[in-house]
Amino acid sequence: WFLSAYKQISSNFPYWNRTQGRDHVFVFAGARGPHIFRDWKRVIRKSIFMTPEGDRSLSEQFNTWKAIVIPGLEVDEKLTSGALRAISMERTNLAFFRGTIHNKGGSSYSRGIRIKMEEAFRGAEDVIFREQEDKCPRNCYREEMRRSLFCLCPRGWSPWTLRAYQSMMAGCIPVVIADEIEFPFEDDFDWSRLTVKIPESRATEPHDLLRRIPKQVIREPQEANAATWKMVTWKSPP
Repeated sequence: WFLSAYKQISSNFPYWNRTQGRDHVFVFAGARGPHIFRDWKRVIRKSIFMTPEGDRSLSEQFNTWKAIVIPGLEVDEKLTSGALRAISMERTNLAFFRGTIHNKGGSSYSRGIRIKMEEAFRGAEDVIFREQEDKCPRNCYREEMRRSLFCLCPRGWSPWTLRAYQSMMAGCIPVVIADEIEFPFEDDFDWSRLTVKIPESRATEPHDLLRRIPKQVIREPQEANAATWKMVTWKSPP
């Protein structure tokens, strides 16, 4: 599809060849960024990318001087509508994560962080840190998130994570464990007020770190997220 679009604009209009595509913008709203287009390096390397993959460790696909970081696309209406935020419910879990932990990439996946975190949280009754399971489908995933005070967002293959935006939509405070991440709208948003950021080197410590945060301090990111979550949510109308 991208290759077909490229051929059409480069053969029918003069603008692409004038700058080799430097003044053309491509939007990649999913987790793979430009890699969803197999030939991106050969065809559109010089163009501007709008992508949620704000990965400062990969200058090849994310150039801070030309790429624009955008929120990741979440299509679950239960999240994007804010319905989960409107439900009055006690947050009985301290922290929550459900997703891939043991990947075929072994310890190279997530730099081994998720495996270490699983071990660190073993036996913690107030934390959910588990793989995806058939017995916990989408409704269960949303409910677990809704009942949690903090939502853990450890890096996967890259720093990018859709969980940070899902967390904000569900009223759960994102805990970002991804050193090289760049978030959208960093010139306008103070992400240090919206999230808790933990260095990858301390990935096994979140339980103790989060439990020590005073309640009056927790209110600040909760209030900041309440005022901000719609700005990172794709909706129609916007």
